[in-house]
Amino acid sequence: MNPKLKRSIDITPSSISELLLSQPTTLLGAFYEMQSSFLIGVYNRYLNIETASIISCFARRTHLEILRQREKNLDHDISIHNFWDNYSKIEKPAEKIVSLAKLTGLPKETARRKVSSLMKKNFINMNNNREYFWYISQKNKEALLKNFNEEIGFLSKFVSYFTNYLNLDMSQKIIENEIKTQFSFYWYHFLSGQLKWLKMWQYKIKDIDLLLITLQAVIPTLKYIGKYNENLSLTDFYKIVGKANDKYNFSDASISATSISDISGIPRATCIRKLDKLVKLELLIRDSKSKRYFVNQMTSGRTKNIITKENVSQTIEIFSDHLSIMINALIRFQ
Repeated sequence: MNPKLKRSIDITPSSISELLLSQPTTLLGAFYEMQSSFLIGVYNRYLNIETASIISCFARRTHLEILRQREKNLDHDISIHNFWDNYSKIEKPAEKIVSLAKLTGLPKETARRKVSSLMKKNFINMNNNREYFWYISQKNKEALLKNFNEEIGFLSKFVSYFTNYLNLDMSQKIIENEIKTQFSFYWYHFLSGQLKWLKMWQYKIKDIDLLLITLQAVIPTLKYIGKYNENLSLTDFYKIVGKANDKYNFSDASISATSISDISGIPRATCIRKLDKLVKLELLIRDSKSKRYFVNQMTSGRTKNIITKENVSQTIEIFSDHLSIMINALIRFQ
């Protein structure tokens, strides 16, 4: 640990917010890339992001229960290498349908249907009190650990952008190793932020599979803006994003149903159907000639696309608390 860093650095949620707001095309773009990677991973495992959010509820509680083992032993190993042993030994935290609906924002009957599907696929099980818990079979163990390592990789990459802007001497590899060492701590906070964010979008657009598709248009749009204005302020950023003009031809940042399907793993027919829905919602626009899709840049659509001021502000508020906790922990344990 670097004593100088410990004395001089205190990463607060407000400092995280200010940094995100000051670098909308770089840090915000990196954030949405991380979110896209996370959603693609969980979609391919569970074939539905609403279903994945149910699993995240159980996983978050499980990591919290593992963390609580340090109430008995401060040296308790919460690393990814010890996750299976920890999972096997703890009393499995359980959830009821009503609590799952509250945590995810899903209607109770939808949550019940998702739980029933997950039980049939042996992802969750029921205890003697008719409550549900996360079930990890030996068969799924290796695949799950592989998924964890992939997720740690893209989280480490994103956090490394922050440590670079904060002038902290931490490489992506250092961050990755630290997350693996204190795995349940970091993953409890990571999943806490994800659940709040997915719940926000559940209320806004109902079908959160739409969110994964929309991100595939948002990411190239942010890169396109950043290519011309790397240090764009957030105020100017909103002016550009919400207005088509001669300088910025955002159709150059468009995407196709085929490319979305290739990137996300969502079947092409499903992509087309959901893209049509996104056009009706005015989150995306379809170019009639190229038949490609891009973020709604029309002035009338300023309040509807994913990167409106309200949506960005809520996103930053949700993740700033958890990011500040994680970065302060990285400084402490380095």
